[in-house]
Amino acid sequence: MSRTAVITGTSTGIGRATVEKFVSEGWNVVATVRKSADLDLHAGLDRVRTLLLDVDDEEGAADFAQRAIAEFGQVDVLVNNAGYYQMGPLEASTSEQIHRQFQTNVFGLIAVTQAFLPHLRSRRSGVIINVSSISAEQGYPYTSAYAASKAAVATLSEALSIELDAFGISVKTVLPGTHATKIFSKLDLATDVPPDYLPGMETFFGTPQSNFGSAPHVTADVIFRAATDGQSAQVRYYSGPDGESIPRAKGLLGPQWYWAEFRAANTVGPSALWSSLIAPSGSQPIERSLP
Repeated sequence: MSRTAVITGTSTGIGRATVEKFVSEGWNVVATVRKSADLDLHAGLDRVRTLLLDVDDEEGAADFAQRAIAEFGQVDVLVNNAGYYQMGPLEASTSEQIHRQFQTNVFGLIAVTQAFLPHLRSRRSGVIINVSSISAEQGYPYTSAYAASKAAVATLSEALSIELDAFGISVKTVLPGTHATKIFSKLDLATDVPPDYLPGMETFFGTPQSNFGSAPHVTADVIFRAATDGQSAQVRYYSGPDGESIPRAKGLLGPQWYWAEFRAANTVGPSALWSSLIAPSGSQPIERSLP
């Protein structure tokens, strides 16, 4: 019997590439999109059912889970990929923007996860994969709310990995490095930014490497590996050359030295040591919409 994955946020980027990866490996897929106009996005792929889901609608999660399970009779893997990216200095970000950041990336993800847990627990098997970010490992400037939400996702995944182990459910989190996806052209930007912040923002976003990232399939491949490698005790997976550099660098430097190097790289500029340890993010050009 073919296995089934539910993947949220599949209209573009990593989500869409993940649908294509699972299908290419012979899986059934229940894919979600937010807009009715996108319901035919995966029409050319066999074994894909596309359903509407707004992860911000916590009340609708239980009904969605039942519809998703009914499509193929069971769910083996849940990939919580849907996300939202708010950018700008914290001082200039509105309370509404910050609440929405956590609503989509954390509370919506939790609601969807809760909705599938009775099914997975009753079957005593399953894998939940939560897409986080390398921002969960270190706080980049001008994305503090986003980084905090993704850190919450990673820590939640670690806690659930232990909490659900007795039921045969594995919980993983994938931390992508910078990717060339449309998320950077759909940013919710802070407005009325005080001029004092502008020089620092121009420096941070003005480096040549900030305009390049990995292709979405790079992370899709890692998500599939996390879903199928049978390593129930492993929680964190990294993708992209910059993402994969992080655990190696932390292992070599230790947390305090690593933080000192990371902080210096984002204030006064990277040291030779940092440049030798952290790989460039990729070669695909990024479409950006910046302040």
